[in-house]
Amino acid sequence: MKAVILLAGGKGIRFNLGYNKLLYEINNKPIYEYSLDAFKGYKIYFVSDDITPPGVVQVKAGATRFLSVYNALQLVEEDYILIHDCARYNIKKNVIDKCKDFDLFYVGVKPIDTIRCGKTTLNRDELIVAQTPQGGKTKLIKEAYDLAFKEGKTNFTDDVSVVLNYFNIEPKVILGDYDNIKITTKDDLPTEYKIGHSFDVHRLVENRPLILGGITIPYEKGLLGHSDGDCLLHAISEAILGALALGDLGKFYPDNIKETLNMDSKIILKEVSEKMKEYSYEVNNIDCMIYAEKPKMAPFILDMRKTISKILGIDPALVSIKATTYEGLSEIGAGLAIASEATILLKKC
Repeated sequence: MKAVILLAGGKGIRFNLGYNKLLYEINNKPIYEYSLDAFKGYKIYFVSDDITPPGVVQVKAGATRFLSVYNALQLVEEDYILIHDCARYNIKKNVIDKCKDFDLFYVGVKPIDTIRCGKTTLNRDELIVAQTPQGGKTKLIKEAYDLAFKEGKTNFTDDVSVVLNYFNIEPKVILGDYDNIKITTKDDLPTEYKIGHSFDVHRLVENRPLILGGITIPYEKGLLGHSDGDCLLHAISEAILGALALGDLGKFYPDNIKETLNMDSKIILKEVSEKMKEYSYEVNNIDCMIYAEKPKMAPFILDMRKTISKILGIDPALVSIKATTYEGLSEIGAGLAIASEATILLKKC
């Protein structure tokens, strides 16, 4: 049976979360689960004190990486073992499949940057950046770890180093890929994006101010609505909610209660923006379209962009607003309604 030690016991102090960084979610999935999925079919020795997935052999974490591996090795019965840091969440199955029954091996990549030690420039062709998994014959690795443990040498940073400290053996180098990075700080995380889109239309009526994009536009009619009728801010707000998969605007601001009657849509956008921040997202950029036969929107677009960017706390350059007519077609073209459309890109912050 194939076996792997998955290391998930770090505290992630440099990640500055206050809890195990491997519980942090990437695309709604905890980091540690990526390694569990990658090593399906292996007997898994899972080293962690605060994460307990089903179907694994749970192992107590040590104070150092060395001690965590040492604890797991006491339980391993298989002839060959792989050892992998769960912080390297992007390990690929095709790389794992190359880790055959070698006496000693490690996955690594050739360095891209020039590397110097003092005044000496090292030859990149002779260097390998070590990654995980590492491993080989369990008996060999156990013996090396036992020797190091007895001598109190518990600060080795990888497994091959432990073996090479006691045995003259040439490890097999398995070329991996550069995506197999180790998550140490938040700067190592991939940028996550979410896209939202919405369309909103309101009828034009008399005796209402025309409020659009958070500003009042001089015109003989205004937009009918339970709130102030600002279809542009409604579209932007609902696009944010959509990107977060939270539902439509009516779910949060129903049109049949007095609390939302004549509500200022700038407040709606502000509150939706705060909800977005609760989910640790921020606006990357917004692209909007206003559909209106009259009045002409061009003179007011800059003020709309400034107003929207101020509410969201972003640069006006990130807010695009365009306007077009309906060429006399439909209710919009007949001047009976105005519609707005918004597409928004959110990024994890």
